[in-house]
Amino acid sequence: MNHKISDFFEPIKATQYIGSDNYAHVERYLNALKAISKLCDLSYYIIDYYRKNFFYVSSNPLFLCGYSQEEVLKLGYDFYGECVPYEDLLLLFELNEAGFNFFYELPVERRESATISYDFRLKHKSNNSLVMINHKLAPLLLTEDGNIWMAICLVTLSSRKSSGDVHIIMQDNHTRHNFSREEKLFKRTEVKKLSKKESEVLKYIATGYCMDRVASIMNISVSTIKNHKTSILKKMQVENITEAVFNASKQGVL
Repeated sequence: MNHKISDFFEPIKATQYIGSDNYAHVERYLNALKAISKLCDLSYYIIDYYRKNFFYVSSNPLFLCGYSQEEVLKLGYDFYGECVPYEDLLLLFELNEAGFNFFYELPVERRESATISYDFRLKHKSNNSLVMINHKLAPLLLTEDGNIWMAICLVTLSSRKSSGDVHIIMQDNHTRHNFSREEKLFKRTEVKKLSKKESEVLKYIATGYCMDRVASIMNISVSTIKNHKTSILKKMQVENITEAVFNASKQGVL
């Protein structure tokens, strides 16, 4: 492979000096995340682009791949070389470069609004078993000149059969930009609008109602609810309703 793990940081512009006093502010974010993790078992980690390592890794085993928190923190970005299959690692290099090109082309005031999502496989260290995950990354802290300092990454299981589905959602104007591997760039994609009924179904599902309950509330059949659900997934370019709810909240549908 021609790439080195250090290449992940090549597209990132050099930033100004960040002292220890600046890092003290990050603890507030970290304490809030740890508190949230007590309520729901999140798998997440924080990337420090200035020091080129992981600032924090949660204890959820989904991302750890058989390593301990301390081992993953020590590995830093070498973790990807150990736990991501070759083909998927190539994808990560490509989307990383294109993603930062997209990021730096944005006006500084819009950069915090960008969230990138993609699916790839992780490999367990003991038996090489593979699991498909969805990986979402969002800026956590930017420098005064708008450069990336820290990002938070959320890891969840993915229902997709193959790696990919790389896209950026801009939360300030609710647009979606899909990654083209052939052109090595992100291209804006028009997201089909949900009908009034579809929006209503999605809102009820987002609040935790099962399909039977939604059908009862809306006074329509369960089969009609299922048809609306299928249409929602297709229009929003997602595999399951959890992804639909997440993307809908980012794209201003909910």
